[in-house]
Amino acid sequence: MKVVVITGGNKGLGLAQTKRFLDDGWQVHVVARTSGDLDRLGVGDFVFHPADLTDWRDTGWLDRVNEAAGGIGALVNNAGMHLKKPVWEVTPDELERRLDLNVKAVFRACGRFVELNRERGAGAIVNISSMGGLMALPGAAAYVTSKTAVIGLTRSVAVDAAAYGIRCNAVCPGFIDTDMTRAVLEKDPERRVKI
Repeated sequence: MKVVVITGGNKGLGLAQTKRFLDDGWQVHVVARTSGDLDRLGVGDFVFHPADLTDWRDTGWLDRVNEAAGGIGALVNNAGMHLKKPVWEVTPDELERRLDLNVKAVFRACGRFVELNRERGAGAIVNISSMGGLMALPGAAAYVTSKTAVIGLTRSVAVDAAAYGIRCNAVCPGFIDTDMTRAVLEKDPERRVKI
């Protein structure tokens, strides 16, 4: 059976990814702080693994999933958070939290996934970036910075991992109607009307 790990696969875009992989016959392992909306899926071949992806002390979550699943064929680094603030209002803590989840957690997961799959000579990583990684978004400097970093990281991992038969790509979605984007648009009614 094909096995995929989806970080943040418990709600929003990640939940839709979880459902799609389940529909396509994959065994799905969801890694997130909470189970979120997973109960809406009903039955399916998925396993929830609670973990704080921003905790540098807990670097073994991918190893635990790998052991439980008997190997991992694909990794989707989906977990992320937005911040709707101009650069001069962003606090150091707010920036650090976005970098911890949106960049550093992805960095660690990519590195460990490649280590676990090098000998097998196969595997696929999909990093969820954003249109904000390709262009400026008004009032979203911390988010744009983090998603731009994901694109650079993806390119580097793709080059390094190719020798081991492991692919790494980024997806850069635009606006998707999720709780995260709704919260952002509530603070910007003018933009909400345009979308």
